[in-house]
Amino acid sequence: MEKRECSCIKWELTGIPCKHTIASLNEMADNNEKVGELYTLVHKVYWLDTWKEMYSFKVEPIKGRAMWPKSDCPTTLVPPPHNKAIGRPKKKRMITGEERIEIQQRKRQANSQSQNDNETQSLSRKFLTVTCSKYKQKGHNARTCKAKDGN
Repeated sequence: MEKRECSCIKWELTGIPCKHTIASLNEMADNNEKVGELYTLVHKVYWLDTWKEMYSFKVEPIKGRAMWPKSDCPTTLVPPPHNKAIGRPKKKRMITGEERIEIQQRKRQANSQSQNDNETQSLSRKFLTVTCSKYKQKGHNARTCKAKDGN
């Protein structure tokens, strides 16, 4: 209590007593030990007097760029060049671990369903020979037919 420190470090970081400090203050008060003024345990930044002192002066707003003071700096600041990235823009939202697992499970289910579908479906045209619809010849179709028309 004298060092104003706690093992959770919250009191040192924020300047406001943590729950452990308040519990020990309550225990000290129950044992009739001297606690002192409670507001002194909070950092001076949070005191009302400090706030009043900070905002005691008046801030005058400037009415636009025309009233800005001119700079003596000889160089002008130019924004950095903008290079548009090639390709599709990256997603802004990152996928969580749980979502990644769900996506993998859905892919596995889709793969197993497609394997089941392949087993039950008829064969594709991949290994069949093509027949010309004009002259009923095998090996080519009507679009690529080079036989001479009777016309």
